Amino acid sequence: LDSLPVGPQSYRNYRRVLHTFFEFSLARQYVFDNPVEGIEQPLVRQGDKAIYTPAEMRGLIKASTEDFLPFLAIGGFAGLRSNEIERLQWEDIRDGFITISAGKAKTGSRRIVPIQENLANLILPHARKIGKVWPGNHNKLSNTLKKVASKAGLKWKPNALRHSYASYRLALIKNEAQVAHELGNSAAIVHRHYKELVNQQSASDWFSISSST
Repeated sequence: LDSLPVGPQSYRNYRRVLHTFFEFSLARQYVFDNPVEGIEQPLVRQGDKAIYTPAEMRGLIKASTEDFLPFLAIGGFAGLRSNEIERLQWEDIRDGFITISAGKAKTGSRRIVPIQENLANLILPHARKIGKVWPGNHNKLSNTLKKVASKAGLKWKPNALRHSYASYRLALIKNEAQVAHELGNSAAIVHRHYKELVNQQSASDWFSISSST
C-alpha cells in the first residue's frame, strides 16, 4: 500500500478492499488473522469539489465530438456518474426523464432524473431509438475526454461534471433531498459537499447552456 502512487482517499479505498478480502478468507479459515487490521488509515481532508464554470462548459461543448456530446451533456446537466452513462441506453431516456435501473446504478437502487430543458436541446439532435448513449469502450472514453478538454484549453477534472450538476442544481432549487435523489446520494452528503459552492446566478447560467455560444 505504501508503495502505491496514490493519495489518501485512494489508499483508504485499497485498504478497504484488502480488509474485505481478508475477512472473507478468515471466515473460511484460509488465514489465521486479518493483517489489514494493523494498517493505519490515512486522514482524508475534505476540500471543495472540483467543478466547471459555465464558460468552461461551453468550451467543452464547442470542442466536443459528436459521439461524446451526449455523454458530456448528461454528466453536466443530469449528474449521472461516468460509469452509469457508459451503461446507459437511449431507451432509458424517455418522456422527459432518464431512468437509471438498479443494474446500472452504482448504489444498486433505481432512480429517475428529470431532463432539464437545456439538456434536451443538446441531446435531441444526437438521440437514437436504441443503442448505447456512449458507443465506444472505456479506453476510448478516457482518450476522448482528455482530447476534448485539451482542445478546449482545459485540463479534464475527474467527476467534475457530476459535481458541477450537484452544485448548480442545489443552488438553483435549494432542495437537498431532491438533489440527493437525482444523484443517488444522501441529503447529508449533498449538504456537506455541495451547499453554497456556487451562487444562484451562476446556477441559472449553467442551466441556460444549450450550445457552445
